[in-house]
Order: sequence, then C-alpha cells, then structure tokens
Amino acid sequence: MRKPVLPARHLKTSHIAIVIIAAIVVPVTVSGLVWAKKGVTIVVDGESAYHKTEAETVSEVLEEIDIVLAEGDVVSPLLETPVADGTEIVVRQAVPVTIDCNGDSRELRVVGETVADALVAAGLDPSAGLHVTPPVDTPLSGDMTITATDVYVRVVREDGELPFETIEEEDPTLLQGQRKVAREGVPGLGTRFYEVLMVGDVETTRTVKVEQVVTEPVPALVKVGTKVPVTASTRVAGTSWAYSRAGASPSAGPPDAGASMVVVATAYTPWDAGCGGINEIERRLSNYKIPEGWGIVAVDPSVIPLGTKLYVPGYGYAVASDTGGAIKGNRIDVCYWTGGERPSMVSTYAWGRRTVTVTIVE
Repeated sequence: MRKPVLPARHLKTSHIAIVIIAAIVVPVTVSGLVWAKKGVTIVVDGESAYHKTEAETVSEVLEEIDIVLAEGDVVSPLLETPVADGTEIVVRQAVPVTIDCNGDSRELRVVGETVADALVAAGLDPSAGLHVTPPVDTPLSGDMTITATDVYVRVVREDGELPFETIEEEDPTLLQGQRKVAREGVPGLGTRFYEVLMVGDVETTRTVKVEQVVTEPVPALVKVGTKVPVTASTRVAGTSWAYSRAGASPSAGPPDAGASMVVVATAYTPWDAGCGGINEIERRLSNYKIPEGWGIVAVDPSVIPLGTKLYVPGYGYAVASDTGGAIKGNRIDVCYWTGGERPSMVSTYAWGRRTVTVTIVE
C-alpha cells in the first residue's frame, strides 16, 4: 500500500457540516422523486391499463399517454380533477352513427353499447311504437345507419258488392240437360272495416274487424230438367258389346283417400266428330284394362298422366285413357256411351260444363 506523500489533514468543522448536509440532501431529493410517481388505472371502452405518472390532473395524464378526446367522448372523473395514487380514469369514446327517423336523417356521436342507446341519445323511445333496423339489441359499430319508422294502426272502410248464390231446383217439366233461369241473382251491398297495421307509409297486415250488410243479396234460381225423353230404343240385336256394357256409375261413393284436384269438366260421346265411334271405346277399354262399371276420361297428359285412376263426382270412377285437342291444363272430358248414341247425347247435355274436385285413386 502506497503511503501518502503528504501527511493526512484533519477536516475542519465547516467541511464536515457541508458533507453531512450533502449526505442528507441527496437521499431526500432522490426519495422525493420516487414518491412523486403516482400509479393510475386508465380504462378505455372497457380495456384497462396501469400507468405511473407525475401528472397533476386527469387531462395531463390523458395527454401524457396520447389519448385524444373527440366530440361526445365521456371522461370520469372530470379533466381538471387532481390525480392521486390509485386514481381510476374511465374514458368512453363516442361512436359515430346516422339515425334516420321517418325519412329525417341526422348524424350524432353516441356513448353506448347498443342501437337502443343510440335511439335514446337521439331522443327516441325504442319501446314505443317504432320499427327499428337493425334490432335494438344490436351492438353499435362505427358509421352504422339506424332506421326508425313509426308503427301505428289505421282503420280503413271499404264498401262493395256481396256475391249472390245460385240455387238449382229440379223441374220435371224440362227435359234432362235443359236448364232455365227462373230468377236472376242480385248482388247485395256491404261494408267492411279493416284494422291496418302501418309501418311508416307501408301497409303490412290487414284484418277484418267489422262486417255490415247494407242490402242482402238475392240468390239466382235455376230450374234443372229431369224429364226423360221418350225415344225409340237405339239398341238392336248384334250390336257391339260396348253398347250394353255400362260405363261409370254416378252413384258410386268417393274413395277413402287420394290426392284431389279442381278441374273444369265437360262431356262427350264416341259418336262426336273426331272421337272414333264405339270401336275406339272398345279399344281403350281393352288396352287400359278398365274395370266393369268404370268410365273413360280424356285428360291433358302433362297434368294427369294417362292410365291414372280417377273419381269424378257425379260421373263415377274412370281411367284417364283419352286425350283431346281442347283438353289443356286442369280440364277433363268424361265419356258417355251406355245405351247407344241417343241416350249418350242426352247424358252429355245433362252434364254440361261444371267445376268439380276429382280424386286420384291410390
């Protein structure tokens, strides 16, 4: 160990005081800097972070961590509030949305979580007569457009005709197939009151609440002939078996099950122009293996396939085994041949043209 060149000198009293003061001041100053740091928690839209700061106010803390407030943003506590150790600062940022209420559009910044919050911020009650798109529980997102339309009930009155019914009565003085209008039908007059649910200017549902009859309709009365004409028998010995073989039985009951279809039905005989005569009936009875007591019906094959078994009210059971140039869509033509040409013609006149519901036999 090297010895000092000069002998050691004792410190004077004034020097000792300075050293002691310096020894005291330096730690105190350092400790003061440590104590000045405050711990704060910043929560922005639900996400939190911890921060050490020397800032004095909430505003200075936000500026220190580069949080820039926009119009409509909410801060708690207030910006000028002093900051202490443990202070929690909550920032809720406003979401820009557009609210269109009955065509009146406005833009605003909303502090909230759902569409309902935005409506309340706009001064609208989401629970009172509004149709809102998107729904009120939809989370808010930036630049969202919310449409609110008034929902209300309107009462509408409509005056109109009431349809008349047609009553048919048998008349033994008229020949079978003849029809005579004994009384013309007269429509009635009525009033209906509807409850109409409106969404803005658009009608959504309409419900009949009251019906009033002003004038009762008068039903039409039609006489239907039942008199059988007296004619010489057209059946002669040696004629084809198809003359004597009965066709469909109009008294047959409907099947227990089967698909139904509404069609317009007319009638024809084998002796009508272009129908081929009784030989054509014999051929179809044989080819389609049509049972005894069943008839033949002409159909549109694109609607009812050939070979389909049908039940026709007022005619009986039949097989779709013929076609016709005028038979298109939901239309059929029932065939009469029993007894020969004359009785068959009478039957077609009696049938006329009618709308029936046929059943597809399973």
